[in-house]
Amino acid sequence: MMLLDLSRHSLRRGWAAYAGSFLALLLGVSLIGLTVELITAVDQLGSRLGAGHAQTRQELDDLTSMLGVMAGFSGFIAIFVVASTFAFVVTSRRRELGLLRLVGATPRQVRRMILGESLILAVVASLAGCMLAHLLTPFALWLAQERGVTSLNLDSPPLWPTLAIALPIGILVALLGARTAARRASRIPPVDALRESAVEGGRLGFWRIAIGLCFLAGSIAMFVTMGSISGEISLLLGIFVPEVLVVTVVCFGPVLFPALARLVARPVLLVTDSVSVRMARDNVAASAKRTAALAAPTLAISAIAGSLIVTLAVMADFDRALNEDKLSAPIVVTADDSTREAQRILEQSPSVRVVDGSAMVSLTMFRDGEREQEEAEAIDATKATATRGLQVHQGSLEDFHGRTIAMSRSLMFDSGLHLGQTLKVAIADRKPIRVRLVAIVDDAPSLYGSILVPQALAGTAAHPGRWFVIPERGVDDPVAVLNSELRGTRARAESSKAWIASTDTDLRSNNTLVLWVLLGPGGFYAALAIANTLLMGSLQRHREFVSTRLIGATEQQVRAMVLWESALVTVASLTFGAATAGAVGLLIRRSLSDGNGQIPVDVPWQSLGLVAGTCLVVAVVAAIAPTAFMLRTVHPSQAAE
Repeated sequence: MMLLDLSRHSLRRGWAAYAGSFLALLLGVSLIGLTVELITAVDQLGSRLGAGHAQTRQELDDLTSMLGVMAGFSGFIAIFVVASTFAFVVTSRRRELGLLRLVGATPRQVRRMILGESLILAVVASLAGCMLAHLLTPFALWLAQERGVTSLNLDSPPLWPTLAIALPIGILVALLGARTAARRASRIPPVDALRESAVEGGRLGFWRIAIGLCFLAGSIAMFVTMGSISGEISLLLGIFVPEVLVVTVVCFGPVLFPALARLVARPVLLVTDSVSVRMARDNVAASAKRTAALAAPTLAISAIAGSLIVTLAVMADFDRALNEDKLSAPIVVTADDSTREAQRILEQSPSVRVVDGSAMVSLTMFRDGEREQEEAEAIDATKATATRGLQVHQGSLEDFHGRTIAMSRSLMFDSGLHLGQTLKVAIADRKPIRVRLVAIVDDAPSLYGSILVPQALAGTAAHPGRWFVIPERGVDDPVAVLNSELRGTRARAESSKAWIASTDTDLRSNNTLVLWVLLGPGGFYAALAIANTLLMGSLQRHREFVSTRLIGATEQQVRAMVLWESALVTVASLTFGAATAGAVGLLIRRSLSDGNGQIPVDVPWQSLGLVAGTCLVVAVVAAIAPTAFMLRTVHPSQAAE
């Protein structure tokens, strides 16, 4: 209890050192709490739905999946930044901790004092973060509807799920981040602690090396797996491998980041032999742990955001390449809503040789005592093969009739099913029946669904809303002819090239929306974390700036030095992030290209440049602003203070 009182008084006196950590933890818990509240709101609506509502349940499942991925990204960035920030604060207090050791404090007392400070701060910041998340939830739900993320009316959930999940996570992460640094600092002898306040070593501890090697092995295993498997299954690994690799790089950060920053400075020094650049390079190398802590937020968001941007771009390129390769029907007819009149006109038109209707139908799958709501497509396998290039990977479409179904390769892998298995399903609102899985088809998400059922089995439950048409030979301008025949209906014919271009545009537009949903909250928090960490680092360098002025450096040279330090650390972080995104993109492209030829890749330079430019601007401004403020009050005469 006495140590807890000491921690409380110490925290009250030295609140400025922990202000940045408080802000990072408050915003991090708010981010985690907001995702918890959104998922709880979706779950509330799902629990109120009775039987039926197949379309609503499907939208709920899709929204839950999207929020789950967002929660993973947001939670990782928040936990990562909070732990790094707390460790940075404790590391920056080495002089104070060394003085405590010098007057008789034991290592155990130092550790318990720091953990007590962290506990008090974590409880207050986490509670405030949970409350802030609860206040932001109504706005987030409104924004989700306004931006077209969902059409569902979701109500704000109660506060207790957020308190039960986000509050303990915030406290635990803060204590873990402080505990590791406190243990390391408390073991340093007093004289060494005072000496290390000026120059930090890049030496790595045993557990840091062990954890880094474990995550490195996991990263290599995931990369090898991504390169060896085929199909869209690799996309799942592409989402999670950046997080594993980021942890690996951060574990070895005190060695890697200073070394890479020195390499980045080398070509700059060849162009301009600036004293400020040399000082910045040497400071980055001398302050290894501070450099690693400052680089961590930039590395996290650049690697995760860059990998996701590249992954979605490769997916869009893959989808377009598949459409161009498989689609043999020269005309595609689409309707704003399913219409039987358009179906009748196309089937009776003398200018049409083959009409292949695409009709979606809800399908409920009963497995292991649970109901899984899916969406299936009712097709004529012969026509789909002729118009859409439907291709079998395993099994045979000759058996695709009666009570049978077919699945895509990626869905079969994800569901754990196997060819020939008998399943219990219900189509639309009908009674459950037994069907047999007779074929595994290649993926082509824009051309046909992941689950296929015979048209006769779907019956009247399926109403086509899209048709792939092969016209009769000798028909001049078949698109114009069909549009004339379809006049008065809600259907419109267009060439396959126009349809592919429109589909590609819609997919990339949806990908942009997905990026905003998945990365928006985490990216905003990461930008604040970058600024917050750099502000903390700059505001704690008062003594260093005094010493630099004392040896003759001008204010302009000090500002230039800080600017170059920030730029070198940020560029080093972005280099690791770019390498991660590039490796993920290449392996996913290789995986998707298996058996489909080479996929032309349109690298999203604009989006990647926006991420890199934002990180660089935020880092430079956050480093220069407090430096300019302190230099107004710094004078060489203060060196004696």
